[in-house]
Amino acid sequence: MAHSASTPVALADTLAGRQAQWIADLSYDNIPEDVRERAKLLLLDFLGVARRGASLPQVAPARALLADLDTAPQSSVVGGGKATAAYAAFANGTSGHALEYDDAHWHCGHPGVCVIPAVLALAEREDITGRDIVTAIVAGYQSMVWSMGPLNRRTLDIGWHGMKVGGVFGAAAAASRALGLDALETANALAIAGSDASGTMEYDQSGGEVKRFHAGMASRAGLEAAVLARAGLTGPLTIFEGLRGIHRLFAEGTPGPVEPFWDGRWHIMETFVKLYPMVGTTHAALDALGMVLDRRPATAEEIAEIEIGLVDWAVPHGAAIFHPHDMLSAQFSLAFGCALRVIRGQVAIMDLADPEVRADPALNALADKVKPVAIPVPEGAEELFGKANVLFTNGAQESAVQLAPRGHPANPPTIEDIKAKFREVVSGLLDEETIGRVIAAVENLEDYAAPGQLVAMLD
Repeated sequence: MAHSASTPVALADTLAGRQAQWIADLSYDNIPEDVRERAKLLLLDFLGVARRGASLPQVAPARALLADLDTAPQSSVVGGGKATAAYAAFANGTSGHALEYDDAHWHCGHPGVCVIPAVLALAEREDITGRDIVTAIVAGYQSMVWSMGPLNRRTLDIGWHGMKVGGVFGAAAAASRALGLDALETANALAIAGSDASGTMEYDQSGGEVKRFHAGMASRAGLEAAVLARAGLTGPLTIFEGLRGIHRLFAEGTPGPVEPFWDGRWHIMETFVKLYPMVGTTHAALDALGMVLDRRPATAEEIAEIEIGLVDWAVPHGAAIFHPHDMLSAQFSLAFGCALRVIRGQVAIMDLADPEVRADPALNALADKVKPVAIPVPEGAEELFGKANVLFTNGAQESAVQLAPRGHPANPPTIEDIKAKFREVVSGLLDEETIGRVIAAVENLEDYAAPGQLVAMLD
């Protein structure tokens, strides 16, 4: 499809229209059971990381903004309080992304923290069913991949933040489905959302906590786009493929093909659930380093060098920072993550959040011994592979390769992995009874009496 003239176009002839028709026609009953279950597991994962994220200082500016706006109390905010649905989605998306521990997708960045907050905010305000929550989540993940898939890799090369660019579409699609918009209204929601697509990745070079807010901004903008479309606002239906559309602009004129993403896959099934609170490019390397240390335990003093092999594009996106100065730069520092794994035996979220830990001379000295290098992708490996080669001070060497990180679709997490992660991140914030009730509510979402109250349950 290619449209560049200013004459009107038929809905069915546009990518937005094609998406919108699928979204409007989607029903709970035509979603396979394994896809429904994945949506619920990702919902539980989001609730956990958002609850912990809401307790961190980098989210305080979001709460300050809500206080300044003093919006109508329509939907619950994780950690307490209420706001309009759009700004509850903003706050909750920001909290969900605050840990760098939320789900990820190869073709669109971080869908959960853009899609799920919009759905939950509307679920509370509109009192929609658990079945509709599941359906809206699936629609949002599908749309975000359709929207970003043809250009996600190019945006990474250029420096646009794919999650922020594409998150507005995932949220708009999910909100449109939750509100029951028809195909034309949904297409306009997508078209309106395109005006909010943006966001650079300069944070992965010099830090800055604004990256956390990209998810919340996208979720808010997508929800607002759906509400505006329902009220009658229109947008350019060629928002994706047009001369000045998203696919051309954000890929500098060279987007990839569209059709491979319309092959019948349920894109939510290809989501990567993070089992480290670090940028996804570091996970397999940390797995590989752990394999070496399991075979040959060592102290920092016994290690001369840790060489980490990564795909070429991952070196600047996760391995460029050696000495973090804030939590985000720590989570984008492969070297610091390796140092934590050696010295503290784990890469824990509260260590990454602690300024004293980040300033620890021993950790920073070991980080200087980490050498990231670009190497070819091994046969049979995913691009998010990692190789660790540890040179010990006595001259010995040990190596390990992780072909796909734990939690990746090629090395998927179990249900128990996700429950364990939920318990880990909410430990000390929720009591055991509440933890059990939240898990049970999500597992039985379709039959739960008050599915719109999931966020409120986290208080």
